Amino acid sequence: MTNAIYRESWERYWTDVSEPGAPLWDSDPNEAVLADLPRFLPHLDASLPLLDVGCGNGTQSPALAHHFTRVIGVDVSPAGVALCQAHHAAPGLEFRVLDLLDADAVAALHAELGDMNLYVRTVIHQLGDADRQPAITNLATLLGARGRAFVFELSHAAESYFAYLFTEFGGPPPKLDRVLGSGIRPAALADGELNALFAHAGCGALATGKGAVHSTLVLPAGHRAMIPADFAVYARV
Repeated sequence: MTNAIYRESWERYWTDVSEPGAPLWDSDPNEAVLADLPRFLPHLDASLPLLDVGCGNGTQSPALAHHFTRVIGVDVSPAGVALCQAHHAAPGLEFRVLDLLDADAVAALHAELGDMNLYVRTVIHQLGDADRQPAITNLATLLGARGRAFVFELSHAAESYFAYLFTEFGGPPPKLDRVLGSGIRPAALADGELNALFAHAGCGALATGKGAVHSTLVLPAGHRAMIPADFAVYARV
């Protein structure tokens, strides 16, 4: 997909899906940011600005702002950023539109803010294969020499888990169906793909581990869907 198609797809989604908890991935911050903090805080300089990359409707951003002096939530969708600005306010927190595939815009942001830490939660998997490397190369630009990136992504095991969900619901689960209907085409990463992409961008992993997305989707049996995920902390090498 081109930059414009990503923007248009997410504009359709965030224009249609504005209520909190409606997105499949809209985890309570207690099950997302606050669970992630011990995984990445020991590895970074918390005095640097933190970018919440692909912030969507901003659910996680205020929780990040409790732990960092300056947090900037960025998203490709102006509609998503408008939701963030309307519903989330905290000291040191702001929201901006940023296309992660726009190398000039990324370079301008780094020139403005300097090296920064990145919180990247379930973003890379919704990019097409050809766009993942350029996006991660641009993330490395934002890091500079001092920043660290915490990246939480669907694992290869998510592919079979989604197949299970399709069986449970007799087709796409309702919350996933709204994503697909907007033109967004998520796909789980292959084993080792994330490390390889960051290595190509000149970054290495300081820490890795396993986790799960605490989704907002309730299965027919009454429990919430837990989507397998991997996480890693990356830095320039």
